[in-house]
Amino acid sequence: MGVALPVAAETNHGGQIWGGIQVTAPLSDDVFITSEIQPRWSTKNAATAPITVIPPIISWRKSESLILSAGYLYAFIDGARLPQDLHENRFLQQASYRIGAIGRVGVRAQTRFEQRQRSTGKDWNLRVAQQLLLATPLTKKESGGPVGVVSVELYWNLTDADWGARKGYDDLWTFAGVRTPISEAAALELGYLNQRQRAVNGRANMNHAAVIGISFQLSTKIVPPKVVPTTGPGLQPLPDRERVR
Repeated sequence: MGVALPVAAETNHGGQIWGGIQVTAPLSDDVFITSEIQPRWSTKNAATAPITVIPPIISWRKSESLILSAGYLYAFIDGARLPQDLHENRFLQQASYRIGAIGRVGVRAQTRFEQRQRSTGKDWNLRVAQQLLLATPLTKKESGGPVGVVSVELYWNLTDADWGARKGYDDLWTFAGVRTPISEAAALELGYLNQRQRAVNGRANMNHAAVIGISFQLSTKIVPPKVVPTTGPGLQPLPDRERVR
């Protein structure tokens, strides 16, 4: 008698455009506030409905290689591809740190803990996100030019929740893009994000997203931190003196 083999999960491929506007404002030499708005537009079969994320995050520059952050994130997801509209409240604590460099390639990482609750349930979910990021100048200029970035970020649920979160693997984001300065205080970011979500009922969702973002720094007299926290696929700001490392 033959043994039935598990059927591989069917993969649904969806298309998206993720926008982003990020503003970093210093409160002092080593304390910063970062706010980000992320509107998303999706094809009809995309797993995630249009969503806007607005996180006010406060960060402390403990050293040039370590930034500690905490904040709150609100998300609204319309019901176009879901049974109903829903709201998500999320608190987060994050460490952003520089690991080192390999030639002209800088190596950075982020470790973030999230506490999430959705309007479709009562439970709070605890999730961890671990990102590894590589960045390098794309020209011979050591500062002021475009920078290429590749990052991978794994999302892992530590608890279940009555609104659908399940322990274990949740999401994997793979990003490749370019960041180029457009002024002393602003930079444009373009890239591609592959988002693979966990399989549910034998179906795995994979989103292919074009990422278009712009970031601003207020008060350019204060040198920005080398690692600025981010809650999306966008690139972290790269101060000129960091790029030469």
